[in-house]
Amino acid sequence: MKERIAKYLLEAGKGISAARILGDVLNIRSPDARSSDNVLSGFLGQDRRFAFTDGLWHLRPPAAETSGLDFDKAVLLHVQSAAGPEAFRSFCGAVRGPDGHLREVTAGASARILGKLRSGMEDHPLIVWSGRELWLWNAVLRSHALEPRRGDTLYLRDMAARALDRIPSRLRPEDLAAELGVPPADEERPREIARYLHACWLLLLDRVPAEFRRDPASLREWIEGPATAVDFSRFAFGPAFLRQLPSTSGVYIMKDRDGAVLYVGKSRNLKRRVSSYFAPRSRNYPKIARIHDRLHLIEVRETANEVEALLTEMRLIRKYRPPINLQTEVHERHAGPPEGCNLLLFVAGAKKKGAKIYFFRGGVFAGRHAAQLGCTPSGRLLEKVRSLYFTSRGGRQRQGESREKEIVFRWFAANRERLNYLDIDEAGDLVSVVEQLSHYLCDPDGLTRKVYYR
Repeated sequence: MKERIAKYLLEAGKGISAARILGDVLNIRSPDARSSDNVLSGFLGQDRRFAFTDGLWHLRPPAAETSGLDFDKAVLLHVQSAAGPEAFRSFCGAVRGPDGHLREVTAGASARILGKLRSGMEDHPLIVWSGRELWLWNAVLRSHALEPRRGDTLYLRDMAARALDRIPSRLRPEDLAAELGVPPADEERPREIARYLHACWLLLLDRVPAEFRRDPASLREWIEGPATAVDFSRFAFGPAFLRQLPSTSGVYIMKDRDGAVLYVGKSRNLKRRVSSYFAPRSRNYPKIARIHDRLHLIEVRETANEVEALLTEMRLIRKYRPPINLQTEVHERHAGPPEGCNLLLFVAGAKKKGAKIYFFRGGVFAGRHAAQLGCTPSGRLLEKVRSLYFTSRGGRQRQGESREKEIVFRWFAANRERLNYLDIDEAGDLVSVVEQLSHYLCDPDGLTRKVYYR
């Protein structure tokens, strides 16, 4: 049947309405145009040879068939949620798998269902609107103790911005309807939005030159390629500085020609994060454009781990009050304590030689301690645990740490599913705490993955 329709459209050489195709090719008479469109969409909607634009069905030109198998089997993920640090808890969306089937998904789905969906995405490129959607999806996976997505990911917003010559940050999914001639989707129905975004993806892919449709890497090259390279002559550093940056956690401080701090940021990978400010098309983002206009020098400070990077960033923001820094308001919002009020949180160092232990007591961040891995806890550490959790004076809040508790709480809540920690209340007594603490510190490899000593 599809071959007959393809031959009919090829001979016509133009777009034909669904009602006419059904009548001329299949001898089916439909009561109205909408019913005809629905019927034919069921036949042809998943076939890459056919396109539906401006109310007419077209046969795609042969060049559109040069896209590789990777794109034919791409997975499209649409997700939406409320705003805020706990956004993933109101997550809902739909996944269009490599088989073309649409499945709705919510944060309340079981780990088995989410794991099955995640497995279906393996070895296939993933298409999402922007990085926020990928973050939400990974947050939901982590909340169910599942590994996050780490494969090829393509951002539809960036692709649309390149194809339509628009600024990515100002482009919304609904804007593509008028640009591409696709009927808009009902914002309350995730399946319809996923179907709409997939139609936009196919139409945008047709606008990509054939030589850039071989694989995700070549498509990304096309998306980023035509942008004007960043002019480093205006800065006190060049590409060589970016290449020499460490791939470790830390903070970066951006300054103007007078040495005033413009922006402070933190990252798990300094090299990747700082370099992103100087990628092609980076000035299309308003915040980065403002930074470039005044930037002269970048100072980088490595930290022992992610928590230290967060704390250092917070202190620097409070100290310098950078004018182009969006995190200040976030850090100053009130946040509640983590679910477990009495915890020891373990963060191993990069070379597994040491670890930082962060103390939570009664909903308060009570400080940190540097411990050596591969040996039993030191007397100083044991005394700190005993005095903090098993004496009456341990409840006194340290004034010097009061400003730091929120940022540690926020980070802990977002990363709890992949962290190692010891629940003091669960352990029950000092002897049990010391025993479990010894297990953690004597297992350096275990601290780099999720382990349980209970």
